[in-house]
Amino acid sequence: MFYENITTCEECDFVNSIPPLRRGERFRCQRCAHVLVNVHKHVSVRIMGSGLSALLMLAMSLSFPFLGFSSNGIERTVSLFDTLSVLLSQGYLVLSILLSLALFVFPVVYLLAILFLVWSFQHQYVLKFVQRYCVRWLLVIEPWLMVDVFLVGILVALVKMSSLADISLELSFWAFCGYVILLLKTMVLVDKRWLWNKVAGRSAEHSALAMTAKKQGLIGCHFCGATLSGHATHCNRCGHSVYSRRPRSINTTVALLVASLVMYIPANVFPIMQTTFLGSTEPSTIMGGVLLLWSLGSYPVALIILFASVVIPIAKVLSLGWLCWQSRYPSRRLTKQKITLYRLTELVGRWSMIDVFVVAILTSLVQMGNFMSILPGPAVLSFTAVIVLTMLAAMAFDPRLLWDKDDVTGASLEGGEE
Repeated sequence: MFYENITTCEECDFVNSIPPLRRGERFRCQRCAHVLVNVHKHVSVRIMGSGLSALLMLAMSLSFPFLGFSSNGIERTVSLFDTLSVLLSQGYLVLSILLSLALFVFPVVYLLAILFLVWSFQHQYVLKFVQRYCVRWLLVIEPWLMVDVFLVGILVALVKMSSLADISLELSFWAFCGYVILLLKTMVLVDKRWLWNKVAGRSAEHSALAMTAKKQGLIGCHFCGATLSGHATHCNRCGHSVYSRRPRSINTTVALLVASLVMYIPANVFPIMQTTFLGSTEPSTIMGGVLLLWSLGSYPVALIILFASVVIPIAKVLSLGWLCWQSRYPSRRLTKQKITLYRLTELVGRWSMIDVFVVAILTSLVQMGNFMSILPGPAVLSFTAVIVLTMLAAMAFDPRLLWDKDDVTGASLEGGEE
């Protein structure tokens, strides 16, 4: 496994010299400690094994009953497909599309793409541009894989319904758990620099110093990590457009944050779920569901919903807003602390989808006419929009701007001391 001699960190723009790495080792950026290279043992064989096993587990989870529901002598079993079909039959087309993309389409495309790539590395006749597009799709799709969030949503839904009915875990549920674990294992094994080196070879070498690429008249490709000359507009290895700093990063991030705040109002004012019991329909907001769980004694689940659906979206908006402010008017706070906040913001953003998945699961499971049924409320789409917009805002923010301001602030402080 051969890597280029230097690579540029996509988070701080620092040009790192890559030392010889053995299998099982990882290399972090010398400036911000961001993981740049992971060298896994027997990576191709392990990816093929975990990827094929994940697809097998997915096929099994779609072939058998998933959950069972029993209340007052009325029994019902549902499959994973029922989660989508019930939403479609009730007219929730957008929600069913989002659910199918996050749970089935994106994961399957991801697994098939990485399996094809690993297979193609042993067959030189495969066209290089096909491999390039596969790697691009892998990197674009990866942040939107939410099967682990859906699994936690299932557990939360089961706790919510435990006081009203008997819930049984069917065969497909355990197959789905295996599918989630194997998919996460496959994602851990995938290293983007390893992929680009296998597909397009090592990037052109430059004589570079241990400082930012911008200061040396170079540009680091944030998509594959290659280091390019300062006048480049497209990476000569991955073909992606390159720029020293992401154009209009702050403006785009702020616009997305404002849009998410606008959508956050109806997401909390209107009901996210409507429960019908013995002919009487009772709407439930996000906070209403949290308070109900707390009153029933389900304190851990209530706290999970509170943090995922209320605290995290607001914390993301405040954190990204503060980071945008710091990129323009930096304080003396250490930039590494700001980068840690940015990484946490990116990491926890998708977990807010738990409440949306809970509503989708309960909708497919509890459909017994006027006796008992659950339907999504008008706040579901608004809340989903909040999550998507905050995730896009985190992707639009360029953390390298924080380091630029840190360099300027550090230089002015040194000049003042002199």
